[in-house]
Amino acid sequence: MKNSEERSKVLEIGKVRNKTLLDIGTGLLAMVAAKDFNCNVTSIDISEEALGKAKKEALKENIKKINFEEEDATALSYKDNSFDVVVSYCALHHIPLEKRKNFIHEAYRVARQRIVIADYNEAGFPHSAGEYTIVDFNWLKKELNALNPKTEEHEWEKIKIYTCLKGGQE
Repeated sequence: MKNSEERSKVLEIGKVRNKTLLDIGTGLLAMVAAKDFNCNVTSIDISEEALGKAKKEALKENIKKINFEEEDATALSYKDNSFDVVVSYCALHHIPLEKRKNFIHEAYRVARQRIVIADYNEAGFPHSAGEYTIVDFNWLKKELNALNPKTEEHEWEKIKIYTCLKGGQE
């Protein structure tokens, strides 16, 4: 699988091996998690087209431990604590500014152990002006620290990665 190194790094930092995982924003991360980290993955997206493309790619790679579902990450239908870990890989910048707080709180609500949010830093942001809005990492860290002050921050090449533990998790 091409371009999997960044995603593997995010999954390593998130300590996802052998976990149930919610992947917000379907794509390659779900396949890396299932294949290389032995995760049972639910991969969600609001786009039927993105889900169809990801399903085809998973079939092509013969990866079976992924369930693809159409969901709005700002209003998830899952019960509290449904997944060990919730991961968002470069999806937050696709969310309108006024819904980003809901996105974070929903991810935290359905996670049992931790949430991992990774997004492009300024140097790595791939979109043209106005198409999407880069994540304000000061705001993100403040929101995550309100949930758990022990939120960890990492920067790796073109992305920033935040890990927010849930309750007494380590």
